[in-house]
Amino acid sequence: MSFGEIAVVKIAYVEEEAYRMGYQRFEDAEQPEDAEGLESVLHFKETAKWANTIAPRLRAMAGLQDGGYGTYQIDREVAIIKPGCEEDEPAPAELTHSRAVYQEHVAEAFDRGAYDALDGRDSNPDRGSTLLHS
Repeated sequence: MSFGEIAVVKIAYVEEEAYRMGYQRFEDAEQPEDAEGLESVLHFKETAKWANTIAPRLRAMAGLQDGGYGTYQIDREVAIIKPGCEEDEPAPAELTHSRAVYQEHVAEAFDRGAYDALDGRDSNPDRGSTLLHS
C-alpha cells in the first residue's frame, strides 16, 4: 500500500514571510501621487517578475506541488500547523487544500505587506493577519 505525500505548512511562519516579501518589494517603490496602492500592486502582478519569480515562490510556500517547471500550480492536500504549535511534537494540524492556503493566507499576507509599505506604515506582519491565534 502506498500513501501520498502531504506537505506540512507552518502557517504563521509562511504568512510572516509572505508579508515580509510584499513589504520589501514595495518599501522603496515610488508611487505617482494620483495612484492608489491597489493599482501599484495589481500592476506589479502583471509583470514577468511576479509571474516567474514571486508568485511561484508564494505558491510553493503554500504547499502547491510543482509540475516540473518550477511554477508550483498543482493543488494538493496540506496539513496546516496551528499558530503557536509549530514546535510541538506531534503538532496539531488541520488538513486543507494548498490552493486555499495560497489564496486565503499567503497572497493576502503579501498584499498586506505591500499596502503597508506603500502607505508608509512600519512593517507589522500581525496587522490584519488572517490567523486566529488560539
